[in-house]
Amino acid sequence: MANLDLKIKIANTVATVLLLGSHYSVFIWGPNVDNHWYGYIPVAVLQFLLIGLTIYQWLPKAPKDVLEGISYWYLLVAVLASGTVSLAVSGLHRAFSFVVLLWQLATLIFIYHRLRHFPPRNKTDEAFLNAPFSILTSISVTETLYALFDLFSFTRNSEIAQTVLVIVNGLIALHLVDYSHRKDWVFATTTAWAIGSGAISQRYFHTATHTVSLIVVGILISAVARALIPQWIERLHRRIAHWSNRIGERTPLLGH
Repeated sequence: MANLDLKIKIANTVATVLLLGSHYSVFIWGPNVDNHWYGYIPVAVLQFLLIGLTIYQWLPKAPKDVLEGISYWYLLVAVLASGTVSLAVSGLHRAFSFVVLLWQLATLIFIYHRLRHFPPRNKTDEAFLNAPFSILTSISVTETLYALFDLFSFTRNSEIAQTVLVIVNGLIALHLVDYSHRKDWVFATTTAWAIGSGAISQRYFHTATHTVSLIVVGILISAVARALIPQWIERLHRRIAHWSNRIGERTPLLGH
């Protein structure tokens, strides 16, 4: 068991290095790179969390069952991501990149659903074990949808097709934050950021697509607020109750 744990930790470390390298390669050599700074923010946050995951797994308090659940699938995702970048940089046909992206997305969905069996014990688990794969899966969904619609000329330049793409992407995120028991606001926020960045950077040249994008972003933001605000209120109530109990314990009884 100790040898298995060590192998998984080494595999996760190699996976993080591969993913960081693939991100760097896309920024330097990738075609059609979005040069707007706000487009890099989700990737920068993801890189920070992946580095945190890599460090956290070596600490004694890291949950071994979660790492065993992730197993070597994270390494497979990193290898596929590197393959996607290599295909994009080499300029091969879009179909090859789409197949690799689809394989990568399938692997991430497998990890994403596997993690539901390991609910986070605390905020550290949530930040460094769950959040990275929510962001990765959201980015992969967006990239795969774009790659699918980019395969064919009649969808690549169609206003209706681009609008449908935005709606489908938004519906997936809305389902996971508003209707799923996971209330995955990280996934929804990442998707909203991607759609909003596309609208702000004029990636969507059609007026209808641009308008729908802003509407979808607004819906996702409201869904994220519905998921987070009750948690904040409940936490505030617990904090106030804790303070009240402490004050009550320190207050001397009347008549003594």
